[in-house]
Amino acid sequence: MERRTPPWSLMNGLLFGVAAGVMLALAETALSVAAGDGPFYPVRMSAAVLLGPPAFTPQVSTGMAVAVGLAVHLTISAGWGLMYTLLDAMLPTDSRGRWEFQAAVGMLFGIFVWLVDFQLLARGYFPWFLDAPQFLQIVWHAVFMGLPLALLFTAAERRRSPLVEPAP
Repeated sequence: MERRTPPWSLMNGLLFGVAAGVMLALAETALSVAAGDGPFYPVRMSAAVLLGPPAFTPQVSTGMAVAVGLAVHLTISAGWGLMYTLLDAMLPTDSRGRWEFQAAVGMLFGIFVWLVDFQLLARGYFPWFLDAPQFLQIVWHAVFMGLPLALLFTAAERRRSPLVEPAP
């Protein structure tokens, strides 16, 4: 069972993390609109990581909140993509190109991201993230962060070394 170590996929980790972050941001925006909070509430939450609670007030313009919020969210997403790269490097080679295996690992990774971001960091530093429905956040992080990240890595692995399917 061969294991590959980074940096073969460090760039993949950054780019795939950003792509998964975009998916999560879109899903968070849809959830916010459905909850009646408006489309800019999620970016204001992210912007408040740097700007503090004033990010929720008219003191911070919508444009500034969007710019700062997206920068924070996508930077954190890229960091999680790098973490997934390290995890992916530890997976058995024969499992990295299997959609179902990577999907399960990715969704568990998304739950781990929620656990760290919402249950550890938010509780101590960013309590406004706890206002969001936590069960939906678990699901959103698994489906819209972890799953896309895993599927992007699977596709990259299959391009890099195609799997040989067993003959029937």
